[in-house]
Amino acid sequence: MADVAPKKQHTIEYIAIGALVLVAIIIGIARFKKGDVNDEVFSRKEFTQKWKEVEILEAEVPKNEKTIAFAPDGEMFPFRSPFDDTEETKQTDENVVLPEMQFQGMIWKSARPQAIINNKVYDIKDVINVDTAEEGIKIKDINKDGIHLIYRNKEFIIKPK
Repeated sequence: MADVAPKKQHTIEYIAIGALVLVAIIIGIARFKKGDVNDEVFSRKEFTQKWKEVEILEAEVPKNEKTIAFAPDGEMFPFRSPFDDTEETKQTDENVVLPEMQFQGMIWKSARPQAIINNKVYDIKDVINVDTAEEGIKIKDINKDGIHLIYRNKEFIIKPK
């Protein structure tokens, strides 16, 4: 007898849950039942009016769009990173000679490579101003090969002795 009471209770619970689900379905159908043409999220009348506004706005958009054409120069590379501050060196036929400087040393195998020139310490991308030079001498790189300098668009390498 003890087993019959829980079975009846479960049966009653299942019937109650089924009835609740059935009522929820009936309420859902009744709420979403289409009653009128204007009884939608967007009525046809409102949709037609908004669509006419869109057509008016589209008519104002110019039909001939300007095209952008890329015409690369011989020296320009379009995929270069904007963070690269390297300048392309142009080879010229003129005879360019570095001004007189005194190279005392360099540190190349560190996080901050440096060169000692004319009793001053320079980093990469620094510009050396020499009295005899009308323009500065840019330090491009410092590595085990030497100090890479750019002077008058020509690259020079000063090697350690």
